[in-house]
Amino acid sequence: MKIAIVGGSIAGLAAALTLRCLGHDVTIFERTAAGMRGHGGGVAILRHMMRFLEQHGHATRKTLAVPVEWRRWLASDGSLIEEGREIVPFSSWDSVYRSLSEMLPVDVVRYGEAVTKVRNFKHRVEIEINGRETVSADLLVAADGAGSRIRATLFPDYRSSYAGYAAWRGVVEETQLPAHLVAELDNGITLLRERGALFMTFPIPGLNGAIESGERRFNWLWYRNEPDVAALSRYLTDREGHRHHASVSPGGLSVEATAYLLDCAREKLPPVLQQLMKHTQAPFIQAIFDALSPSFAVGRVALIGDAACTVRPHTASGTSKAADDAITLAQSLSGLNAAHHIEAALGTWAMERRTKLGPLIARGKQLAQSFGLGAITQ
Repeated sequence: MKIAIVGGSIAGLAAALTLRCLGHDVTIFERTAAGMRGHGGGVAILRHMMRFLEQHGHATRKTLAVPVEWRRWLASDGSLIEEGREIVPFSSWDSVYRSLSEMLPVDVVRYGEAVTKVRNFKHRVEIEINGRETVSADLLVAADGAGSRIRATLFPDYRSSYAGYAAWRGVVEETQLPAHLVAELDNGITLLRERGALFMTFPIPGLNGAIESGERRFNWLWYRNEPDVAALSRYLTDREGHRHHASVSPGGLSVEATAYLLDCAREKLPPVLQQLMKHTQAPFIQAIFDALSPSFAVGRVALIGDAACTVRPHTASGTSKAADDAITLAQSLSGLNAAHHIEAALGTWAMERRTKLGPLIARGKQLAQSFGLGAITQ
């Protein structure tokens, strides 16, 4: 079949890999002009994504993730409250993205190609590229993220819901940090819990994928309740005055948002975490939204990744969910003898996949509430 994928992030790349394994002709349309390298921060690589990468003959844990062996809880003054063994492989969004990209031929992804219109016919799907080119396909896979334009087209009355808190985030080169700070934060995930907030930091690979000491980066996240939607709107307005739906990329925070973040750090964080933030050159913000598409498939259009549903980040399952979406979608299409079976196969897959993700979505909300996050609005 000829398959078009909208969105060249992790879910879209994973779907392209699995569908190409079945022999399909796959093209990804990504609206950013120069790829997505440099986006995002740290991620946990759970067994589903690790197995997916290894089965496709690429990265293993030793070349993709920084080994972390301890979980440390800090008090408000920075002293150690509790320390316990917990081995979690932490990687970076960049490393996973690069691993997936390198497994695909360069001509599979068309960059700078924004899908501006979708027509869902009985025997084909048509998409309009940049308002001028029309492409016909047997199947369209929407992997265009939490603010999916394809989902909005299919379900114009559906709206995602703000969860009541946001994640302020940052990544710091290890070489930019004092040696004593690296030693204090190394080989573990360090956490601080306060009323309505949770701070965490851990080492991740360098931008070039290096995991050796001295070449890594430190990733941090600071979840903070923000019930004031007007204030949130100001923080989501970048330095150029553009209002974003859910996130502002590194380097884009306004002067007001940056000043607010640093003021909160001075007031709320112990010196060790203040230093970490002080050395962060381009912090960014991600508001937490809940989204669950009314269906994961309509006609010959399938939704995967965050376009289908978002899972709270506390489950550390974002990349693994993307891999599972891609694998199960490909499996549902395997063995089809004719293109007219697609809609029935997608309908079954969509119902089963949506049901399967229910407990994971609920678990994410439970974890947030256990940390006191979003409780004001829930």
